[in-house]
Amino acid sequence: MRGILCAALFAFALPALAGGAAVADAWLRYIPGGTPAAGYFTLSNQSDKSLSLVGAECADFGMVMMHRTLERGGIFTMRPVHEVTVAPGKTFSFAPGGYHLMLMRPKHPLRPGGRLPITLRFADGSSLPVEFVVKSLQAR
Repeated sequence: MRGILCAALFAFALPALAGGAAVADAWLRYIPGGTPAAGYFTLSNQSDKSLSLVGAECADFGMVMMHRTLERGGIFTMRPVHEVTVAPGKTFSFAPGGYHLMLMRPKHPLRPGGRLPITLRFADGSSLPVEFVVKSLQAR
């Protein structure tokens, strides 16, 4: 039933494209033991105005934040990101080693091959439900 509901929500959101937003290659890295998961995707702005992503939500996690991985002198750190702006006609990648969604406090275990709905939120008040595929820890 949940899968049908997610598919219906996704199909309903497609015509609006959340102000010109489109998402491709959405996936989560599976990490065992109830630890945070990382989400990756490519966001495209198909409109003639700038598009600002300001957050994400997922009912299966207690908190979702946008982060960026930084490397300085061989030390990697993560910093919160409050907004990502994509120029008209451009794309922006959330990818391993860079920008990503950090999904914290899982409410149930993830399994490779599973699917998880995440809603992206934009500065103009629009949102876009996206289905993320859960991949193995070794995925890139």
